[in-house]
Amino acid sequence: MNHRRLPLLGLRAFEATARHLSVSNAAAELCVTPGAVSQQVKLLEDLVGVPLLRRKGRSVELTDAGQVLCPALTQAFQTIELTLNVIARGPRHDTLKLCLLPTLAEKWLMPRLSRFHGSHSHLDIQLMTSFREIRFEAEDVDMASFMGKDLPDGLEGLRLFDDAFQPVCSPAFLRETCQLTVPADLAGATLLHSVRRMDDWQRWLSLAGEPQLRPQRSLSFENSSLAIQAAIDGLGVAMVQCEYVKEPLKIGSLVAPFDLIAHGENGYHLVWSSSRSRTPAFQSFLQWVRQEVSRLPN
Repeated sequence: MNHRRLPLLGLRAFEATARHLSVSNAAAELCVTPGAVSQQVKLLEDLVGVPLLRRKGRSVELTDAGQVLCPALTQAFQTIELTLNVIARGPRHDTLKLCLLPTLAEKWLMPRLSRFHGSHSHLDIQLMTSFREIRFEAEDVDMASFMGKDLPDGLEGLRLFDDAFQPVCSPAFLRETCQLTVPADLAGATLLHSVRRMDDWQRWLSLAGEPQLRPQRSLSFENSSLAIQAAIDGLGVAMVQCEYVKEPLKIGSLVAPFDLIAHGENGYHLVWSSSRSRTPAFQSFLQWVRQEVSRLPN
């Protein structure tokens, strides 16, 4: 399709509707009527020749084609917005922009951030979350997260913690729903996991001597934060990063029914462009993160 004929209004209307799963909420965001949103989406569907949304009463859900298109559009619009910000605003020495994996931001950074902000309240911290790879050369982002063994060319970074994961569940689940004495007992439990970490359960079960175990039920979630919350709520046993559940294990909202911890070669890193100049805000935050990492047990 010729880029000069792209149906930008329809793409914007569809992306907002898909993100909210609501025509009325999309209309409110775009400052137009719900009828206008529906009309633009219909024109887009007519153009591509397949339905993108399935209407169910007052709600909508994505078709298979809509599920393919939505994340690509969201990423494209985010890239455009970030690029425009770079053009419209020069660098500010008192602003720090971070883009991290959602669970890393929620479970690792946020519980610590008050310690940094308390002593650097003059800094403007802008925290975004995304699963996509950040292109520092085109985006107005100072630091991002990266999971892997070796850093890509052009990036420098600080390793935050290693890839280590274990099963956890709520005390009530262990007491009232499913007694877990040996790993084989997991066959009778509902296993929870992130769709981003599909292999973790199999890797842990193989290490535990149960490579053929198949649970009666399983629930998958977009990210580990949701799997952790599901475990706290008693829905089953979640396979999660050890670093993310230290506090719930400490206060007792989660328990680890088995001592076995699986380890991978990857690590979680905070990364930045090696060619970009470092502002005072950048330097202060990096120094603080180094201190936080040094406090972690080896």
